[in-house]
Amino acid sequence: MAVFRGPKDEDADRDLPPVRSPDGGGEWAPFWWVALQFLRRHRGKIAGLVIGLWVGFGILKLGVLWTLFISLVAGLGYFIGKRLDDNQEGLLEFLDRVLPPGRG
Repeated sequence: MAVFRGPKDEDADRDLPPVRSPDGGGEWAPFWWVALQFLRRHRGKIAGLVIGLWVGFGILKLGVLWTLFISLVAGLGYFIGKRLDDNQEGLLEFLDRVLPPGRG
């Protein structure tokens, strides 16, 4: 089912021919293909929007201090997870490297 026409490349300001579907079919791309291209092209803006909405609702519901605390904990979790993904090491190896050695 085809519904939208989208830009063919990263330059969305120019009038460009419609996106072709992945199978090289007709002139109209299916909705999922256009949505995927949109998400790829604007992923930073979408992430910023989601984070901004999350912080805004958090401030309204929980207050500023609880929202800051939750944001710091979430950021710390993201940082640790990213380090684990980038270094391809396990959680125990990471903790052994970061935490001081235990006694006894």
